[in-house]
Order: sequence, then C-alpha cells, then structure tokens
Amino acid sequence: MESLLVSLGDVVVTDFGIYQHWSFVSDAFCSRGKPMLISATKRTGTVKEETWDSVTQGKNTYITKIEKIKANSEILKAARSQIEKWIYSVDSNNCEHFVKWASGLDVTSTQVVNTTAGLITGAALVGVVAENPKFVHFVGGALLVGGIFLALTRAAEKATAD
Repeated sequence: MESLLVSLGDVVVTDFGIYQHWSFVSDAFCSRGKPMLISATKRTGTVKEETWDSVTQGKNTYITKIEKIKANSEILKAARSQIEKWIYSVDSNNCEHFVKWASGLDVTSTQVVNTTAGLITGAALVGVVAENPKFVHFVGGALLVGGIFLALTRAAEKATAD
C-alpha cells in the first residue's frame, strides 16, 4: 500500500493466489490513515466497509482499469446501500459482481465464467483422451483445468503516471 496511490472510487484488486478480490476505495480513512475499502466477501458473507489491511491481508493489490458508467459519488452510494444486505455467493454475488453492479455495468464475473469453462473443458478433455475414464478422472480433469483457467484470469492493471 505504501507505494500505491489510490483515489476515491478506484477499483483495487487483491491477489489471493488462485483468485482475485475486487474492492472500491472509499472516501473514509481508518485510524492509521489508510483508505477504507468496500467489498463483498465470503469472509463476511455480505458487503462491508473495512480497513485496507483487513481486506487485502498484506497481499499484492493494484488498481484495475474498469469502465464505470456512474460517477464515483453514485458508485459509493450504491455500494454502501448494500452493506449488510448483499448476500454473498461465489457464483452469482461475489466481489466482482458487486463492483460491476455498483458501477452500473453488466453484472458478470470473468473469474466465474472462465472457471466454469475450464471445468467443462477439463471434464470433456478427460472424456476424449482417457481410455475408459472413471468419475474421479472427470472430476480431477475438471478441477485441474478449471483451476488453471481461474489462475490465468487476471484483472488488467491500470496504467499509472510516473
């Protein structure tokens, strides 16, 4: 965070290894002077406005480039309207869905779409390549390729002026 200069309404992405967590930069600051973040998490089961450190957990975080239809003030108002109301679901109401919803964009998640495609591709690949495959082979192939597809799905980093 020390070298990352963020602004109100920026969308930041935190890298948690195989998946990425999306958050909005708030107009509020914690007692340590760091900006608060608004996001939907499995950890809380809903939308919360939390400290930078609680959300990012010391992981690599960067600003992503995302086209927003609404003004930052409208986005924060929409985001805050879902605090304690949004019901988190990895496949239909995750952090990426939340950011896109509050921004006025189509509510999709490239992580979910690509993982689903990977699961299907992996299972199909086992069916085509393996001789007399068992159920466990289909599951293993699906998980392997689905995991690879998810790991390869990364939000684009916003170019910053030096």
